[in-house]
This record gives sequence, C-alpha cells and structure tokens, in this order.
Amino acid sequence: MHEEFITENDPLQHLGKLKPQYLSTFKALYLEKDEGQNRAYDFCDQCLRPAPVDYVNKTEIVDDILSSEQCAEYSTRSFFQFFVLKKLLEENEFNSYLQYTRNYVDFIKTQIQKHVLTHYREKASLGDLEKRIVSPIINKLSDVLKNSKYLKTKTVSAFLDNFCEKLQQDLVIPRDSLEVILFKNTARADQFSAFIEQFIPDLEKQVLATFENLDIESKLSKLAVKPQDEIFKRVFGCGKQCPFCKVPCDAGTPAHTEHRASVHRPRGLGESQENITRRLAYDICSSSVASNNTFRCTETKGEFHPYKDYQKYFPDWRIQPDSSITASDYWKFVFKEFNHQFAEAFDALPADLPGDWYKITKEQALESLKEAFTVK
Repeated sequence: MHEEFITENDPLQHLGKLKPQYLSTFKALYLEKDEGQNRAYDFCDQCLRPAPVDYVNKTEIVDDILSSEQCAEYSTRSFFQFFVLKKLLEENEFNSYLQYTRNYVDFIKTQIQKHVLTHYREKASLGDLEKRIVSPIINKLSDVLKNSKYLKTKTVSAFLDNFCEKLQQDLVIPRDSLEVILFKNTARADQFSAFIEQFIPDLEKQVLATFENLDIESKLSKLAVKPQDEIFKRVFGCGKQCPFCKVPCDAGTPAHTEHRASVHRPRGLGESQENITRRLAYDICSSSVASNNTFRCTETKGEFHPYKDYQKYFPDWRIQPDSSITASDYWKFVFKEFNHQFAEAFDALPADLPGDWYKITKEQALESLKEAFTVK
C-alpha cells in the first residue's frame, strides 16, 4: 500500500502521465489551431470517463449481495453462525475447525469472500450490477450538461466549475487532468458544452468497457469497500472472542461496552489446559468462573489467578457464572472427534473426556446445533 501511494503521488510520474496532454496543447497553441473539440474530448476521456469508473468501485455491492435470494444465510448473525457450523460439521475437517476457533474473523471473512465469488460467477459477471450503477449517473451527467446551457457563463473555467459542483455529490472529477484542460483554453463555454454533448452518448459504453475484460476477482479487488469486510461489520458485529474458549461475542448492539456469549464452549477448544496435568480442559467458561479454579495466561504474566477474578485481566468480557451449564452436544462431538489433533496443535495433552461424549453421533450434534439456533 505504501509503494502504491508513493507511485500515485510521485511528482515526476504524475507529470509524466500529463505529458501527452501538455504536448497536444503546446502544438495547438504554436500552430494557432482551435483546440475546442479536442479539449472537450480530452475532458470526457480523462475526467468524465474515470469518474464513473471510480464511482462503480466505490459503490457498495453489499446491498446487492444481501438482497439476493441466494444469500438468505446473511439475514442474521445467528442464521449465518448456524450455516457456518453446519457446513463445518458436514465437512468434519480438523483444520477448518482450528481456523474457525483460532482466527474467527479471518475465517468468516474468507467464507464470505468465497460465497461472493461463487454468487457472481453463477451470474457470469458483475455486468448487470455495473450497468445499473453507471446508467443513472450518466443520465444525471447529461441532465446537468443540458441545464448548464441556461447559465450565463462565458469562460470554460466557469462552466466546468459549475458542472463539477453539480456532480460533486456523486462524482469526483480528477483535478490534475482538469487543469490541463483549462490551460490556455480560449473556447467559449457554450461551444465547449456542445462539444461535450457530442461525446456523452458513447461515454456509458466506454465506462462499461473498462470492466469487460476484468475477471470477478479483479473487479472485487478494486472495490473501495471490500464486501467481506462490510458484510462482517453489518451482520457479525465486533468479532471479539472469549479469552478462554474463543467463542465469538454475540452482543446484539453495534456499539457495546461489554462482550458476552449466550453459550460458551469447552475451554480446551480455546487452548485452555488443566494447570497440573497440561491436559486440555473440557469444562466451559460459565462453570470455571463459578468455581475456585485458577488460570494463567499472557495477561497474568504466567501467574495463576482465580477464574472469578477474570475481569481484572479481561474487563470488557462478562461471563455469567453457572456451574449447572454444560457444553452442547455439537461441541462435545467436535472435541471427541479431534481431541488428539487439538492437543497436538496446542502443545498439550489430550483431554480426559467423559465416556458419554464418545457416544454422541454426528446426527445428534446437528440436532443440538438446530436447537441452539432454533432452526427447524
């Protein structure tokens, strides 16, 4: 990003891009030619054409994605959580669960990105959406141009100032290219406006042609707002994870001062170990904070402290103490399936799980998931 910024703002490269335009202007002045039509074309090509392209890249496609029938799973955070966990259960791959528990935000954003790519590949391209975005802005541009005829502006500079001002809420006209257009421009405002009007009919085709040869990945990468980031922000909230079991915060309001989760997982899935045996712990956080057990971590500088005092080190988390709550059959199934793999990944010993956990089937895990998210 730093190198791209330097490239875009390097004065030498910046002037180099404008060199052909200044050369054309110099030749016209030297030969005493009327450059009005050429300047109008340059304005359309170098100022008006890039502006709608930039507008498309800045216009969020998130609303289009969320409103599509295929994206019903994004309707609520709860439904998408169910969708993701159900998919993980169907695939039943350890690495996927490990990524989900360790790097929840990155995992979810990657899933969203894959879904967006699949969604638009099935629609062949973003072409329909691009046309729906570009057409109204070209129409507005034409309307502003027509209305400018009634303004009593004599100079091209005054005409373009008014023209750009009327469009500034939607389009950002590149000022550097505009300065070249205005340099020694002796055309009359009405004449210059008429020249621009001649080029407007082809402008929409030129703008859309800019996107035609780009694949879906390239188009999405150029968007100012990445769909996966915006969808996550809208639907999934803060993305903070419990310091012990790594369950994501499910606080409903966008701005909340405390993180919480309605149901916690076995702590071993979040790398928590028994203090003496170094075995992965299988009790859940709600039970731990209601007990006299102790924990240690980076925040405690390796020293043991009671779970009851967890807020001293994690003040933005609120875990409801309740020793009667147990883990769901879903996470019991996941734990018993990948007990040894989690232990190896966390440099610990496998948990000494209760015998009845090994009797839980995949079907029972799915039913438990449906019950947790009230899905029929």
